[in-house]
Amino acid sequence: MYLVRLVEKKTGRTLLNYYEKRTIKGKTKAYFVERIGYLDEFENIYEDPIAHFRQEAKKRTKESKITLELSLSERYSFEESSTIKVDNISVNDRVVNYGMLVLSYLYHKLDIHYFINNRRRYTKAAFNHNHIFQLLVYARILFPESKLGTWLKRGNLIGEMDFSEDDVYRSLSFFSDHKKALTSHLHKKVGELYDRDTTLMYYDVTNYYWETDEEDDLRKRGYCKSNSKHPIVQMGLLMDKEGLPVSYSLFEGNTNDILTLSPMMGQVYEEFEDSSVIYVADKAMMSGENRAEVIINRGGYVFSQSVRGPSIDSSTRKWLLNQDDYKVLKGGKYKYKSRLQPVSIVITDRSTNKKKRVTINEVQVAYWSHKYQQRSRHNRNRAIENALQYGSVLNNHGANKYFAKEVFDSKSNEKVEKAELSRYLDHTKIALDESLDGYYMICSNVVGLKEGEKPFRGSSRFGDDNLLQLNKSVDALDLVEMYRGLWKIEESFKITKSQLRARPAYVRKEDSVEAHFLTCFVALLILRLLEKLLGNTVGVSQIVNSLRQANLVEISPDLFSSSYCDTVIQKMAKTFKLDLTRKNYMKIALRELVAATKK
Repeated sequence: MYLVRLVEKKTGRTLLNYYEKRTIKGKTKAYFVERIGYLDEFENIYEDPIAHFRQEAKKRTKESKITLELSLSERYSFEESSTIKVDNISVNDRVVNYGMLVLSYLYHKLDIHYFINNRRRYTKAAFNHNHIFQLLVYARILFPESKLGTWLKRGNLIGEMDFSEDDVYRSLSFFSDHKKALTSHLHKKVGELYDRDTTLMYYDVTNYYWETDEEDDLRKRGYCKSNSKHPIVQMGLLMDKEGLPVSYSLFEGNTNDILTLSPMMGQVYEEFEDSSVIYVADKAMMSGENRAEVIINRGGYVFSQSVRGPSIDSSTRKWLLNQDDYKVLKGGKYKYKSRLQPVSIVITDRSTNKKKRVTINEVQVAYWSHKYQQRSRHNRNRAIENALQYGSVLNNHGANKYFAKEVFDSKSNEKVEKAELSRYLDHTKIALDESLDGYYMICSNVVGLKEGEKPFRGSSRFGDDNLLQLNKSVDALDLVEMYRGLWKIEESFKITKSQLRARPAYVRKEDSVEAHFLTCFVALLILRLLEKLLGNTVGVSQIVNSLRQANLVEISPDLFSSSYCDTVIQKMAKTFKLDLTRKNYMKIALRELVAATKK
């Protein structure tokens, strides 16, 4: 590296730059390295600026250049000390991932290391629980595999991995025992660091299957959303307004979705000490019991309701289809209307344990979308076509519900010894269904300030009319907008099942299952935080793809060369002030980078 002085013709000022010479294919060329500044800016700082920066250039040249000798006859060694075993095959892996430095930054920013180290002091384990948890979380993002596969690839991460395969399995019960405390800790840290807003709490349920036919107390057969016939576990996930996961719970595989919300609300009230929460969920949570529990705890709800089938009464359906009072948007592509309506719900009387009907006040929003209508009709027509070709007379699954079934006597006026079944399209049913295409309903107990009403103290208040009043204007479109945020939680489920490969799971014991999903939850939180801190300009799938390819190849025991870098990694480097874009790293520089992520 050397100093270059350039005199600007317009200003007459001397600009100082660093350049270096590189020889490529036998030709030596000068390459710009760094702009220093104008000479006159340093004359009052250094006695001789030229001499100072020339000396600095020599210093940098000395630090940046190393002598490397390569032998073309050098071969891999497969001695026990230099390899790892994978399926009894010796492997010599000379690649490490530097994308883990970004994960390490957020892991330590959230004080997860502090939480685990503070609790592992009370165990007699010879291994470090924090090192194992780091491996499980980072690997879930960078190379998701079974616990054994993860342990075998521990050498691909920078850091201390001085624990055995058995230590990994032994640590799982420890993580399971501290699950509630850790999720509570993370909730508080996200609130402190990133101003978490839990006014809205989105909730949904999914399930994960196992590659086994054996059921137990947790893994049971039930309705699997991926159509697997194996035992499953249900997971309920809570997410905040920005799409950051708040907490989760596991339920038996045959648990009805509608029964999972109550325990999760109890967790919010007890662990997070938060009651003024508005829960947003889809029609699977729409029950009298769930609405009543929200009201008893003086909270709010925004639930969708099916406009088809017995879940909606005839008077409500008549109001929905009545075109009076609808407000039209975007040239007829959308329309909506709302009303405040007393409705009857069925709840369980806790004193008698019997069902009874009570009346509550509820805001009902009817919404119609042309796009939703077209999608519904397309899906129905395709389903009917399939049912015509492959459908069955013996059930009402899928589009079979649109067929009327009759039993007829093939030999009229004679004793029936053999009946034949026939079916034909019931156009009356199809027409009724088509009339509801494009419509959906949102039911809520959330209202805003009335016209002319003055603001009050606090962000909300709960009235005797069972309505949660927010200290701001809330109209029908505001409720629609609240509900639309539910797509983020569906996307989070996709992330756990695709990028994080949380299914199929291979651990068996209940505490191991809990620990498995705890590492998935923490990995999901870190990815969602990364997305937020990058200004929501890069999607999670691209973040994961870039981090997985961010590898260093070992050139010598003290030198590593980067094999991949992109603009996403460059953006992370700037955001977290980490030196991630160099082409070559000395081992000591990597150690310094790891230390920087822990500050």
